[in-house]
Amino acid sequence: MFNKHNKEVPEQSDKAKELLAKKEENTELYEQLTNKNREYMVKLNRSLDDHKVSEERKTIIYNDMLKKIVEQQSHHLTARRIYGTVTDQANYLTDNQTASEQEEVVRSESWKIYLDGVLTAGGAYTGITGLISLFTDQSSTMTLFMAFLAFVVGGLALMVIAKYAPVPGQKGGFLKYILATSGVMIGFVLLMTLGAFPSPFNPMLSPMISVIIGVAAIGAKIYLKRRLNIQGTLF
Repeated sequence: MFNKHNKEVPEQSDKAKELLAKKEENTELYEQLTNKNREYMVKLNRSLDDHKVSEERKTIIYNDMLKKIVEQQSHHLTARRIYGTVTDQANYLTDNQTASEQEEVVRSESWKIYLDGVLTAGGAYTGITGLISLFTDQSSTMTLFMAFLAFVVGGLALMVIAKYAPVPGQKGGFLKYILATSGVMIGFVLLMTLGAFPSPFNPMLSPMISVIIGVAAIGAKIYLKRRLNIQGTLF
């Protein structure tokens, strides 16, 4: 449960590295426990094993618990006083998530984030542009190349913005977010301006075609987000 000698795994993912760091921290925290609190954690571990709780989830649970127990030891509070009996705590943890588990955001692979961004940005841009042209009786302002850029570059912009979205508690995150957002938006506007130039190879799209493309893209986004379980996107 709290083994000091953790084997290193080469080329670990960020999640695996974070989990390993928590295991090591748990070992250090466990060494600081009183004998009574150690006994409580050993019994809890056995009970969670009986409830078929995974090792990964136990690591996250113990990280929360051990920090609080060590902190409260100085106030002469035992683990039992804090969390109740081992049986009650095991039953509670089996049916409920800890605060860390609730706050944890699982981010999908980059290609999934990009795919979602492509359909979101492209669908919204082409759909809204088409609707404006339809209801204002204006001539179409959407070219084929503009629609292409809206999908490709817009998807990249949303992926970058999602990646650098500030995380509560991390310093410097908001500045990175502002710089990333400003950069991608400036690049997006410049490329869309270039895409507006008419040419024989860059025909205008009718408003109705733009709306159909937009609706189809948003529909595909909703379907694929559920189908592929895409998480960590802006929308």
